[in-house]
Amino acid sequence: MKRVSLVLLVALCAAPVFMTSCRAGRESSPPPARPNIVLITIDTLRADRLGRGFTPAIDALATAGVRFDNARTTVPLTLPAHVTIMTGLLPTAHGVRENGAVFAPQASSPTLARRLRDAGYQTGGFVGAYVLDRRFGLADGFDAYDDRVRRDPAEGARLEAQRPGSEVVDAAVAWLQQARPQFFLWVHLYDPHAPYEPPAGYREKAGGDAYNGEVAYADAQVARIVETLRARSAVDSTVIAIAGDHGEGLGDHGEHTHGMLAYDSTLKVPLVLSGATLQPRVVTTPVSLVDLAPSLLRLAGLAPSAAGSADLLAQSQPSERDVYAETLYPRSAGWHALGVLAGERWKLIQSSETELYDLSSDPVEQRNVAAAHAGVVQGMTARLATLQAAAPATSAPVAAEASERLRALGYVSGASAPAGIDPRAPNPARVIEAWGRFETALSQTNAGRPQEALAALKALAGSFPNAPVFQTTYGRALKDAGRPAEAVAVYRQAVARIRDAGLYHDLAIAARAAGNLTEALRAEQAALALEARNPAALNGLGLLHAEAGRAKEAAASFEQAAALDPSNASYWTNLGNARRELSDLPQAESAYRRALDVDPTYPDAANGLGTILVQTGRAADAVQWFERALQHQSDFYEARLNLGIAFQESGQRERANAVYREILAKAPARFKREREAAAQLLR
Repeated sequence: MKRVSLVLLVALCAAPVFMTSCRAGRESSPPPARPNIVLITIDTLRADRLGRGFTPAIDALATAGVRFDNARTTVPLTLPAHVTIMTGLLPTAHGVRENGAVFAPQASSPTLARRLRDAGYQTGGFVGAYVLDRRFGLADGFDAYDDRVRRDPAEGARLEAQRPGSEVVDAAVAWLQQARPQFFLWVHLYDPHAPYEPPAGYREKAGGDAYNGEVAYADAQVARIVETLRARSAVDSTVIAIAGDHGEGLGDHGEHTHGMLAYDSTLKVPLVLSGATLQPRVVTTPVSLVDLAPSLLRLAGLAPSAAGSADLLAQSQPSERDVYAETLYPRSAGWHALGVLAGERWKLIQSSETELYDLSSDPVEQRNVAAAHAGVVQGMTARLATLQAAAPATSAPVAAEASERLRALGYVSGASAPAGIDPRAPNPARVIEAWGRFETALSQTNAGRPQEALAALKALAGSFPNAPVFQTTYGRALKDAGRPAEAVAVYRQAVARIRDAGLYHDLAIAARAAGNLTEALRAEQAALALEARNPAALNGLGLLHAEAGRAKEAAASFEQAAALDPSNASYWTNLGNARRELSDLPQAESAYRRALDVDPTYPDAANGLGTILVQTGRAADAVQWFERALQHQSDFYEARLNLGIAFQESGQRERANAVYREILAKAPARFKREREAAAQLLR
């Protein structure tokens, strides 16, 4: 959407109003009968990274507490794994099988946070990545849920948007310092996730390895939380749980990251419970992240919400237990989903072929012995099928109404994406090399080098025509490479085969870039026909309405988008722009302020708020907002011109003239509007 238009108004002087607040000191209270609980989840942390010298804080907790050396995640993906952590349910029961799905808490199986809050705990959650944003459902039960992850509007709803662990822990420590006794604190650290870019000094602490450097940095944040507990004399009254949500391939079995395969490089996770009442020991029998929430509830004196989990606090664990895991993510590449059962000796991986590993003699899963142990395979396959049968359907035919709307918009509905389980689809382990090529091409595209990625993405899209992830990334690379018309053609072919709201939205983005606004409008409407509550498509529809001068319709779309995804600063800013076009200045100001609450560094929102302040006679107050916009985007010449106007309208003529001269001296020719306005205003 176009940025707010230039402002040239006579300002009235307004006296600033200062507001102060004070906080009463913490009331003294007797020590809680039940422990405080601190849960720290560390994304993408391999189990084998503990005890190697760069995780001293976690190692100290493990030495003093209970360390589980044979713990596995239920899904090697962030959101599904965390839903399991917070509910004590398998993904087949809670229904979140992939990142980007929305968790719908049920009264019959409340979250850990909900149970603890209902029992009188103060609850706070602090997350490091957009993939755990409140819109995906995990904020349920938290008094405070801090998901302020800055996102690049140009990247859309990228689930990988993140913030450094230090920012997460800064917020968590501030909350912790004022929390009353009996609190539940959840801190999520995303740092070990790719790309591996540890802060200065941490790579060196980890012997020069970037991934290990990220792990060392995450450990340093754990140390800060422990120190905060110690400073308020709360260590002895607190149980600290440390858990990885999944591991990382790092090249094992040909997988560099995670999600596509189900070997223990990505399924095994660190799991530690530490507290004054817990006797130090090491547990080597199989346990699962599904056991964590029920065990923490038992520590709080509450009965578990979910049945069927193991008690991590028991002095012994059943050695014959099989733990369940899965990944449906391979379907996005047109490959077979994976189901897993793992016990103390045997591990079954089921796809379009069967893999069985004897972990007692082959812990790195190199020798498939399924053919030699038919009885073991048969028994484990039957148990796996029983667990999988409890899952809801993962796809459904297009509703008749949606199909009719798609036809009316000129589109023929394809199959759902991903569409069930094709028994003929390849075992991902057989084609993992293709995923490596894709990740390289994706990195090149994300780094602004789409031309380098085009050949590989074209080949992948051709080899796997029913793979949404390859089609959409190829189309995006074409668009970013300045070939939007070709991107439109790729997306048209994809939506003819695959029913997916995201693909239609991507088609709309490419069509808009190609100047085909009619196609863009139809594609956004098609996305909403499939997924009426898709905030990205609603925002895209709003942009198209705004460009066509339909400010009222634009505001309605932006309002829905912002309500569905309230942590997206660009949606609030677009809403502010539309409301300003409708001359609804109080509501425009409110929207801009919401954007800045979400992301204080967002230049468009700061410029928009400054503009409203000038328009409403508060030019002196507007100066700081234009300066903030320029601090974060120095070539934002519209904001620079508006800064000059704010100076001028607040009686600072010399400072205004200096700004106008700077625009004339430095602004490139493409900023014709700003240059002409600066010349006119300069005197």
